[in-house]
Parts: sequence; structure tokens; C-alpha cells
Amino acid sequence: MGKRIDWIDIAKGIAILAVVIGHTLGPYNGQFFGSLIFAFHMPIFFMLSGYLYHLRSAQQECQRGVINLLLPYLATAVVLLILSAVARVLPNPLLNAYFSSWRRGLLAVAYGAGSEVFNPWHWQVQPIGAVWFLLSMFIAMQLFNGVMLLTAQCHQRLCQAVSRGVIFAVFTILGGWFGQVAYLPWAFNAALLAQLFCTLATLLNKQTC
Repeated sequence: MGKRIDWIDIAKGIAILAVVIGHTLGPYNGQFFGSLIFAFHMPIFFMLSGYLYHLRSAQQECQRGVINLLLPYLATAVVLLILSAVARVLPNPLLNAYFSSWRRGLLAVAYGAGSEVFNPWHWQVQPIGAVWFLLSMFIAMQLFNGVMLLTAQCHQRLCQAVSRGVIFAVFTILGGWFGQVAYLPWAFNAALLAQLFCTLATLLNKQTC
């Protein structure tokens, strides 16, 4: 097992605390403090993933993502669905139904949105909550690793650097554009934007190693 890096553990702790605080602000969301927290806590996770990134086969990266990201998401979703069902059948002041129906809950789980869903088709989808990030991170790392694998076939460093720069720039632009048009399933918008943070962090790691 590799040696743990103290500053990375500290950064993760700060990001986790920021996520908890950001999702408990209530009426303060949208104000300066809330906007400040939401501006940096998720990018920190994407940058740390980029900093710690190592090239893997597509199968290895997918398996790693399924175990570390998709399974925790599924487990959390199942708990939410069950607790909501119990709260609907046995109403009590200590337990609120997060989902008003099985259909609404299953749709939210499948879509994986972290906030209000908007799109040209006017789909009505309830946000799943903070765990949306697990799905977005899964997509982000599959894309990032896939591009790194594809461009690794270029034997010249300049060819690799230019190819990766162009592809990741296009992904970032698309993520920003989609973010103005529609909230895509599994927060695909954020996964595209995350390519910028992963790329910068990977370059930083190469400079500091």
C-alpha cells in the first residue's frame, strides 16, 4: 500500500466539510457564503483525482469506478427509497419521505441530478442530493482515462500534449455550453467541465514530482 500524503488527506477533509456545510445552509444558499462554498468544494475532488491519476486500462478504470463510486451511490439510493417508503406508510415527525412515490424516487435515482433539473423538454425530475457527485465523478474519470489511453498511442510528447489539450478543451467548452441548455443525466455537464480540473492537476503533479 502506498504511503498516504498528508496534504491530500487534509484537502479531502476540507472538501468533505465544505460539502456538508454547503448542503445544510438552507436559506443561505445562493448568498455570498453559500456561493463561495459551492464554487470550490467539488472542483477540489476533481483536482485531487487528477493529481493522483495513474493510467489504467479501460477495464481497470471502469471496475475501480464501479466499486468506489457506483456501488456507494446505489447503496445510498436504496436506503433513501426504503426510508421514503416507510415514511409514507408510517408517517411520524422523526422521518420525512424524501420521495413522494416509488416512481418519483426511481426516476431521481436513475437521473442522478444534484439540483433542479432544467432542459428544453421540461422533464420533471427530483434531485437525488449530494450523491450526484459519485455518478459525475465516474463519468469524468472514464472520459479522462479514455482520452489519456487514446492519446498515449502518440509516441511524441508534443503530439500527446497537443492532442490532449485540444480534446480536453473541447470537453470543457461543451460542458459549459450544456450547462446553459440542459441538466444532463448523471451530471454529465459537470463531468465534462471536470476534465479541465483533472488536466490542470495532472500537469501540476508532473511539475512537482
